[in-house]
Amino acid sequence: MLKRSIPFHYAWLICAGGTLLLFCTGGLSLTAFAAYLPYLKSLRGLTDAQVSAFVFIRSLTGVAGMLLVNRTLRHWEIRRVITAALVGCGLSFVLYGSVESFPGYCAAAALAGISYGLGSMIAVSILIIRWFNTHRGMALGICMSATGVSTFLVSPVITFLVENLSLRAAFYVEAVFIFLAAAVVWPLVRSLPSCLGMEPLGAGETGSGQATALYARHTAARPLYLCMAFGLLLLGAAANNISSYLSVLYQSVGFSSYQISTVISLFGISLAIGKFAYGELADHIGVFRACLVLYAVALAGSGLCCLAQVSGYVLACLASALVGFGMALASVATSTYAAEVAAEADYSRVVSAFQTTQTFGGLAFTAIPGLLAGWSGNYVSAYIIMFLLILASAVVLQTAYCVIKRRDRD
Repeated sequence: MLKRSIPFHYAWLICAGGTLLLFCTGGLSLTAFAAYLPYLKSLRGLTDAQVSAFVFIRSLTGVAGMLLVNRTLRHWEIRRVITAALVGCGLSFVLYGSVESFPGYCAAAALAGISYGLGSMIAVSILIIRWFNTHRGMALGICMSATGVSTFLVSPVITFLVENLSLRAAFYVEAVFIFLAAAVVWPLVRSLPSCLGMEPLGAGETGSGQATALYARHTAARPLYLCMAFGLLLLGAAANNISSYLSVLYQSVGFSSYQISTVISLFGISLAIGKFAYGELADHIGVFRACLVLYAVALAGSGLCCLAQVSGYVLACLASALVGFGMALASVATSTYAAEVAAEADYSRVVSAFQTTQTFGGLAFTAIPGLLAGWSGNYVSAYIIMFLLILASAVVLQTAYCVIKRRDRD
């Protein structure tokens, strides 16, 4: 009798819970939130510098949340942590809808950031590693695709609600949805298979991660990990901002609200497809080749973004789709890199360090696009810099990874 390649297991319900979590904390409050930025400028009078400061605060508190994840998980089970993160995310949207001043939006952004930090890819990656011994790439791809799906589905809804009701109403609708998501995640997710008297999916089979214990065995390899972290920092500087400023990039060159909504939606759906495709590619052709494919696509898309002033609407849609597909690197790849180069006992520490470093890169670059836009009148120069950051990241990160794997084989 042939064995099913993807058997049913409660782990897939854990995957569904992680997907819903990231749909809210990583999608609604981060990537899909880009659809609000033009309205915060036109309806609330925020300047380009204030928009950058707003995004900076969200990124800063996101890093703080990530730094607290491992410590928090030592005192609370992961189910409690991610449910609390969802509640905090919902409250941030209540605050967004209740205020009309720049300080108020900064406070809401701070709450959204800390909620994302606690309920982000780190927590989901730990859940997937605990529940999946096989099909990890696929499970991570499904979970991480949620941020792209949310952008695709929610951006036109946001535009419709703001244009036909109000900005406040759009924020409140999202808050209600997130609270409902928290009510689903709490009973669905279990912190460990042992909580249900089960074993991980594929227990006893050869897993798709933890192929090396180099991190634990060789102190001399630590500089290579620092190189990988630096590559992720460069990637984060581009990836964590390339979506946040996509709407104002095309607003600054004269696109209409509905054209911008379409561009953001295309980014979202291609991001979702890219994350799922990366998971499948990593399971079948390996992390290095899968990352190489996505880096090439990301460079093509960001290069087209640099032509925003002359490209027109069709090329803008293509640029958004390519960037979205390629930027799957910034979420799924971080977890798979960590799974490939760390022993299982070190995984939570390594993935936290990698993810925090990447987010810090985004934080360090957050204020730059708004400052450049204030000087030049558009965001094209910022996208040229982000193109170069992606290119540098590809060289540094992939080289360090290859050297680590070669040393481990030797």
